[in-house]
Amino acid sequence: MKQIIHTDMKKYTAILLGLLATFALQAQPEAVFNKLIKQYTWNSDGSMTYHYRKKVTLNTHMAFNQLYGETFIIYNKEFQVLKINECYTRQADGTIVKAPDNAFNEVLPAFAADAPAYNHLTEMVVTHTGLEIGATIYLDYTLTTGVGFYPFLDVAETLEEHAPVTECEVSITLPADDKLTCGISGIDSQEPTTRTDNGMTTYTWQFHNLPALPLESHIASEAVPMLFASNAGGENGIAWLSAMKVRPTDCTSLVDKLLQGITLPEERANAIQRFVVNNISTVNLPVLLAADIREPSVVLTSAYGTPAEKAALMASMLLAAGLDAQILAAFPIHAMPIAVGALTDIRVRTGGRFLSPIRMDAPDPALRATRDQFWLTGDDGVSMVQINKRASRLACNMQITLGPNEATVDGTITDSEDAAAKPDFTGKTPLQSSAGYTVYTLPAPHRRGLDSWHLTLGSTRTQPFEVPSALTETCDYTIDLGDRELKTQPFRKEWSGAAGKASLTLQRDGNKVTVHREIELTHPVITPEEYADFRALILLWQNDAYRRLILKDK
Repeated sequence: MKQIIHTDMKKYTAILLGLLATFALQAQPEAVFNKLIKQYTWNSDGSMTYHYRKKVTLNTHMAFNQLYGETFIIYNKEFQVLKINECYTRQADGTIVKAPDNAFNEVLPAFAADAPAYNHLTEMVVTHTGLEIGATIYLDYTLTTGVGFYPFLDVAETLEEHAPVTECEVSITLPADDKLTCGISGIDSQEPTTRTDNGMTTYTWQFHNLPALPLESHIASEAVPMLFASNAGGENGIAWLSAMKVRPTDCTSLVDKLLQGITLPEERANAIQRFVVNNISTVNLPVLLAADIREPSVVLTSAYGTPAEKAALMASMLLAAGLDAQILAAFPIHAMPIAVGALTDIRVRTGGRFLSPIRMDAPDPALRATRDQFWLTGDDGVSMVQINKRASRLACNMQITLGPNEATVDGTITDSEDAAAKPDFTGKTPLQSSAGYTVYTLPAPHRRGLDSWHLTLGSTRTQPFEVPSALTETCDYTIDLGDRELKTQPFRKEWSGAAGKASLTLQRDGNKVTVHREIELTHPVITPEEYADFRALILLWQNDAYRRLILKDK
């Protein structure tokens, strides 16, 4: 008996060790960046060299089948030269597999597919070969930019990857008499080491054991470790706004034709915005990847443009219409100095409003007043502008009549973001009964409000959670049950916590039912400590038990 017990214990111990090994294997990251080096050299003539090196060890099949099996490098062939210095894989047993010639393929970047003016842009697809679990990818390339392409040095580097980084180095070299303004966000700041040699000063930052960026949605931008640097004078890199070509004379005839019969300034501005948004396609070109901002007349002729080009066109049309117009650019408030690569939004201010050149329903920048900084063009160049913060407000009132086969909904909506908003819930929807019962789901404003955010919430959180804005949303329903009997019991559900509050009530009076739903999110960035409260609040709002009526057919 003792021998049997001893044998069983050995078997169970082996199973346990196997399970522990499996768990340990599953716990390891998909890959590890053993070394990541990014070096910028800005020369006195305005040319620049970017030297990139990485060493990545692959731990799983997903790492090389989906995540790191290819490297993508986008550049402008008219001004830039790409040189692959080294590209090979060291397999787990030490075998070196050099990338063959057909591992390097040039393609057109997807964003330039319908924009002939940007068809000269190139995306180099580097396919890494000899990949297996335990293999290490080595890649070393240099991107040299000619004189006149970049107006200044502009660095906005994300320091973390979606895999841990053992060693990360970022260095910037520039003439010794150039002033470098720099800053770090999302991580403990550190001063760079400096070295001056042959009239050039090198600033170097070293980071060790950076964790992987978590696979969490809605991460607040200030939580992502970033390094910002610029050598531009004055208001740092924001001076690029002045380079936008505003040409009212290019648009005079078009504006005169477009605005025939429209006299009110706000309606004239709306008509111009609709034209730019709906008739000029948007090319989502990364900022500063093109050497120039095309003139409004060219944008009009081609019927497409980047957000900056469309903003310049809209400003030109507004001025041609006799309205005021200034281009406004938004950057994260933590981007210090301002890096053009960190641009988050571009608008045109007219009549105290901020019009988007790419979408009609863009929210007011005031909703992000605590998270963004805003810079405005003017007669004297560019200047920072303060915008008072506010929250979004949405109020819906619905009258619902339940007929034998369909529900008729008639309602009104008040949206602080859109004075002309029309309900997207008004109309008729079929009703289906089963076994003598009907389940009716209360309609909601799906194109605006909290439901339009489509929030998916995990059970835990490590990073701050950012929602589009602080919000107060109220929905009031009056339902005429007709010949049906309500089986849902009246309820009153209240919730209040660090992230906000909610109130859900149902009352019945004969064959009339009133439902009140209200939620208030008091601030747009939720800390990990507040996340449990926030999640409980949102799950309560999304709970079908408080959205549906169970009805018995008579």
